[in-house]
Amino acid sequence: MAPVVRNRRQPWELTEDDVTAALARIGDRDEDLAREAGHVYNTLTWNEGPGRLRRAGVQDWLWYQVPTKYMTDEVGYMGRLAEAAATLFDELGLDAYAAVCRDERTAAVHAAFERSDTDGFKALRKARDASGIAPPDLDDFAWGQTMGMEEFSAHATVENALEAAVDAGDLAVGGRGWRIRQQEITAATLDGDHPDQPGQSWRTVVVTERIGEWVRTASRRCERVGRRRADIANRLLHPVTPPEDLADHMEPVTWLLERFGNEQTLTQSGYLNRAFVVQVHEQHPWDDPFRPRGRPRSEIDVTVLRHLREWLESAGALRKRAKVLRRTERGAAMADDPQLAWEVFTRNVAAQAWDRFVIEDAALILLERRGPVAPNDLFGEIAGDAAELGWQTSDGGLQRSPSEQDVLFAFHESWPLLELFGFAAEQGDWRNRAVSIPPAGEATLLAMLRSVATGPRSRPW
Repeated sequence: MAPVVRNRRQPWELTEDDVTAALARIGDRDEDLAREAGHVYNTLTWNEGPGRLRRAGVQDWLWYQVPTKYMTDEVGYMGRLAEAAATLFDELGLDAYAAVCRDERTAAVHAAFERSDTDGFKALRKARDASGIAPPDLDDFAWGQTMGMEEFSAHATVENALEAAVDAGDLAVGGRGWRIRQQEITAATLDGDHPDQPGQSWRTVVVTERIGEWVRTASRRCERVGRRRADIANRLLHPVTPPEDLADHMEPVTWLLERFGNEQTLTQSGYLNRAFVVQVHEQHPWDDPFRPRGRPRSEIDVTVLRHLREWLESAGALRKRAKVLRRTERGAAMADDPQLAWEVFTRNVAAQAWDRFVIEDAALILLERRGPVAPNDLFGEIAGDAAELGWQTSDGGLQRSPSEQDVLFAFHESWPLLELFGFAAEQGDWRNRAVSIPPAGEATLLAMLRSVATGPRSRPW
């Protein structure tokens, strides 16, 4: 582990006079270098003074802006700018920042961008991760690729806290257990008081911001969906209390994962081995309306098992490797913890974006109606919402809005699991069927919608 280089002075201790004097000393030795250093300073501070300087900003400039934002074919310009910055930081007593400029990681990022953008961005991500001050995702919070103003400020606040921890020796980057300590500092900062909103933490303010954007995004395109989201927005501000008798509801998952063990072999076709399928068929704790007569020949004959296995793989509880399906650490934990299994389910109801939209919109409609809804009415309304929101599907090479049939297929990717766990119901005969949500299902659908509304954004719309 490399020794930690610390600043002799901190940015907030510096004044504009200090910067002017530093640039003058550099100019006495090399006027061109002083001009470059002045450019670096203005770029990093946006004319807001030296107190704006932070290591995260220096790293972003060195590893992202210098390679991608400077329109020049000049050979070696990245190294020249890095050295100009390092010289300025030397003069200002910002030794830690100068060390980043001269660090081998910086040279590696620049060399990678010289080869290709693909190599460059790969090296950039590696450098950020290894720096220790890039805020990590937590088990219950992930940073968005697109951030609102509050999330951006929260991210910067965590960066500053991590930098301070490194300087103080509280975070030994590269040392034993440093990743865990980094997450602890991140969580503590997120749960710390927001400076401008009394009684709120950074985390709660970011959650509120994300929910607000979730509502606004829909409202701009589809008034109906925007209104439904707005109607339940306040119910999503805080974690949803799990339904009662959760162990009974989640037994299909916990039982199957416990019986599964560490791994099961797969057939040549990629299905679970017949011995395990027969065991599940004979011992399963759920009602199976499609139970085959006699012993099943393969996993295809046991519909519930196939649905569960596919979902557990998409949720990260099972992972395929060659001809073996293995239970992950998450899967082993879910086997012993019905609440964790429920939380994983609410965060991963559907794997595909279109399937997720259909079940989310169905949840909004069912929560609004608060009673049974005929499937045809439900599918028609979802198809209309999808068209207004801009969803498109391909039909013979032509783009078109999704049909009610497209909605039906997507709906039945997730609905059977909701029914299996007792979170949804169908009633009536084939001529007069209706779908509805029991009380346990209401909490589950709200938790599912909260996961979507408060989750990280990857696009600005």
